[in-house]
Amino acid sequence: MKQSISRKLLGATLLPSLAAFVAFGLLAHWSARRALDDELGRHLVSIAQTAALAVQGERIDLLAPGDESSRAYLNIRRKLSQLCKVAGVKRVYLFDVDGNSRGDTEPQAIGFHYYALDAHRSELGLVFAGQPATSVLFSGYDGGLYKSGFAPCEVGSARFGVGVDGSAELYSRLKGLRHTILFVGGLGLMAIALLSIVVARLITRPLQALERAARTIGGGDLARPIAVSSNDEIGFLSATLESMRKQLQARDERLHMMLAGIAHEVRNPLGGMELFAGLLRGELAGQPAALEQVHRIERELGHLKTVVAEFLDYARRPSAQLQPADAAALLREVEPLLVAEADRAHVNLFLAAPVPVPIRCDPPQLRRALLNLGKNALEACAPGDRVTLGCGVESGQVRLTVADTGRGIPPEQQREIFAPFFTTRERGTGLGLAFVAEIAREHGGTISVDSTVGVGSVFTLELPLGA
Repeated sequence: MKQSISRKLLGATLLPSLAAFVAFGLLAHWSARRALDDELGRHLVSIAQTAALAVQGERIDLLAPGDESSRAYLNIRRKLSQLCKVAGVKRVYLFDVDGNSRGDTEPQAIGFHYYALDAHRSELGLVFAGQPATSVLFSGYDGGLYKSGFAPCEVGSARFGVGVDGSAELYSRLKGLRHTILFVGGLGLMAIALLSIVVARLITRPLQALERAARTIGGGDLARPIAVSSNDEIGFLSATLESMRKQLQARDERLHMMLAGIAHEVRNPLGGMELFAGLLRGELAGQPAALEQVHRIERELGHLKTVVAEFLDYARRPSAQLQPADAAALLREVEPLLVAEADRAHVNLFLAAPVPVPIRCDPPQLRRALLNLGKNALEACAPGDRVTLGCGVESGQVRLTVADTGRGIPPEQQREIFAPFFTTRERGTGLGLAFVAEIAREHGGTISVDSTVGVGSVFTLELPLGA
């Protein structure tokens, strides 16, 4: 399937931009998340170290279950609660090497085992070795994200740990930052897309014009000049194509002049030869054998006259002068011109044009094209075969058809039959169907053939529907 250059340009522009945007967004999000995580961890460790210093003078090692109302325990809770409030964290707590509570800002019994600490064994190993540590992010009971910072606390020879749970509210800001990145990136992608569309159109519009011009030249229309609108590579291509068009047009004009000149030079001697052949026929009256030779000469002269006429018709054909007409009426005018030839060949001729079909055309030229197709169809038929002339409207187009049940055309020849001078007949010029193709083209239409060897052929002239 054909893929337009504009789509390729958009793909080449947008896909790398989208990939770069996704990569940038992921990198920015990962970097921001890591920076916030590190900053929050340092903040919580700092609070935990402050708490350890605050309770270092207290006899934590002497607290036991049931001492929750003792002055020492209440003093520890007061210090931890003040620090928790000032620091703005969720919770501060003391624990021993077994992970049991020795003080908590929340109402928690002494000796209560912190099961959550079991998930942080590696971090607690560092703490009881005298180093601070932080946990990974975890979800609290309220569904929010939290992080813990730990610091060692020594009271006498006993070792304890201080834990601080802090809310990861900064991550909500990171989420907002991610949304901002996505929004700004989306706007950037839209801007890139719009710019890509504009650039693609600026590039593809002249290329599309060149494509149309190439199709026009390929269709045989050499009269339309190709505009050169830029000084870049596309402009150079336009200038090259325009130069080629002029060369083809000049060659085509020389060919038509040559054909017309040859035909004109041959026509005069042919007239003299016909005159002398007629005189010779009179002098040889009563000599059947000699008269048969004269008849052969006159038959060959007639064939040469037909060839000359076809050359002149092809070389001197004027441009089509379009006017409103009835396609069905043109077929009815062509039918009587084919009846005599159909009778001689014992071919059945039918007309299928029951209703008027409006069309804008050059009636004489279109009539000649249909007559040419009809004669070709009769020549392709054997006695008893059928030729049908028809017209109708399909998909807003006028379809003029000449169908026969003759010998058909081999597939390899169907691609060549509309080219000038291509013929399969010993005495053909190869200009008849080329003449029809030029008439169709000047009417803004096409000529096509659907043929099967041994079954027959259908030639279709498809032209715009007229008013």
